[in-house]
Amino acid sequence: MTTRFSAERQSQHRSLATTLFALHVGVLLAAQPLVSTTLFAQGAGSSQPSTIATAEPPAKINSRIARYSIVGALSGVALTTGYYYMSDKGERATGCKPRGCALPFLTVSGALAGLFLGSDMNSQQRALAPRAGASFEFALTEGAILAAPNAIDVRDTLLAVVSDSGAQLLTAGVKPAALRRRAAGLSSLRHVALVPGRRTLVVGTGTALWEAELITGPASRLADGAVDALASSGDAILSASGRRLRLLTGPQGADRTDSLEMPTAVSAIAYDQTSRTWWVGQDSQVVRVAVVDGALLLQTSLSVPSAPRAITTDGTWIVASLGDNGISAWRRDALGGGVIAPVRLVQEPRFAYDAALLNGELFVAGGVDGVYRILLSPAPRILGSSRQFPFATTIRSANGALWVGDRSRNSVARVVP
Repeated sequence: MTTRFSAERQSQHRSLATTLFALHVGVLLAAQPLVSTTLFAQGAGSSQPSTIATAEPPAKINSRIARYSIVGALSGVALTTGYYYMSDKGERATGCKPRGCALPFLTVSGALAGLFLGSDMNSQQRALAPRAGASFEFALTEGAILAAPNAIDVRDTLLAVVSDSGAQLLTAGVKPAALRRRAAGLSSLRHVALVPGRRTLVVGTGTALWEAELITGPASRLADGAVDALASSGDAILSASGRRLRLLTGPQGADRTDSLEMPTAVSAIAYDQTSRTWWVGQDSQVVRVAVVDGALLLQTSLSVPSAPRAITTDGTWIVASLGDNGISAWRRDALGGGVIAPVRLVQEPRFAYDAALLNGELFVAGGVDGVYRILLSPAPRILGSSRQFPFATTIRSANGALWVGDRSRNSVARVVP
């Protein structure tokens, strides 16, 4: 009878010790999701002004590991003390004694758990740290949309967005707000452009080019064929389907059209407000296209190593986003010469989806690397990047702000650098 009673007491004792150990390790490891949440929140953005953080020095990394190891060891001591007061003296005599057994066991296990947690935090910090330059956090506000954006366009006070759930209009103010859905029923939406001179919204899909009024009414088909690139200016719309460029100008009901076969397939189009011409990207060149007497005319040609995904311009630069070939940029004042050597950024960003110029700086939507901030002059230099956008794919500049579309969130962010 005594033996059975003793065995039961030892079993209860072991159960208590096991529970304390599980509680000890569980408390330490439970902090890991909180660490991940904290790190993500650091890149989630806010309405605060832009801040800059540099890479952590080795001393801080080592101190974090040491700090968590010490905290883990001290928690083991605390649990041992609790075990001492929670257990009866008779139980301690027949089982794991607090000083000779529980104290070293819980202390060592706590220190190891703290070591692993600190190392994991360092790994997450390294993953979020910029590959070049500093880490930026921009002031931003967001406008909710139906799904992750495929393309955006900003003109004056309007923001147009297309996603897998359709086309939407939002206000392009300090706090973007949804206005209305347009072009309902269309699928495979790829591109969007606002056309101020026609007071319409143009949408490029995988099957045709469509136009819809800004306020109400159905969408009308402008041209058949998958739209591979699209841009607008005033009352002019330039789109591409394969090798063919299609230009439509004039108010609704008095349209004038022209087309031009390019040597290779077109991948990007942008309107250059400074020269009042268009830039058209192909697999090995970016070509300036002018409109003379209503007809398209090829002008300057710039060489690129691959087809541009996007083109952007300002009063000083013409910039092509080349995907995994980085960025090519040309100074406008050098275009009148012979062979024009571009400014090249080939290792960073690792993948350039889109780019925008604002206040003399270049901002690149770099996918999983977030938004890069780059100086092109006097020599190209990466200032840093922002991980507030886990998968940035489209970016525009308008009215002193940036507009960023991210595949990981159902919103468009207004960013003030």
